[in-house]
Amino acid sequence: MTKQQWASLLVRVVFGFMFFYHGVVKFTGGIEYTVGYFESLGLVGALAYVVAIIELVGGLLLILGLGTRVISAIFVIIMIGAIFTAKLPLGLFGDGTYAGYELEVIYVALGIYFVLADRSPLSIDNKLANKNQ
Repeated sequence: MTKQQWASLLVRVVFGFMFFYHGVVKFTGGIEYTVGYFESLGLVGALAYVVAIIELVGGLLLILGLGTRVISAIFVIIMIGAIFTAKLPLGLFGDGTYAGYELEVIYVALGIYFVLADRSPLSIDNKLANKNQ
């Protein structure tokens, strides 16, 4: 593997872990708080469960390198949704009390990278693609 492939692998695993951990926290910290927060934003509370499950399962799949492009695209959509529903009024770097949407912008950029990037040699996606050839 090249240095770039190792770097891409590291970033994919960290990216996946961050979403996986956010999903875990939503469930172990009390999903009802996330439901309430979503409702306070004018969203359907049940969407909190959908997002938490996608973060949990999608994060694990990213770590494994399975469905990387699809999961990354879904994460991009979720992060754009978070920016426009919760973070935009706070500004890019926050309002001094609450964080802005700078982290979400980084996640969007990473997600787009993984949608467009070549498969990692150390991914299930790559193993499946090679098996089908």
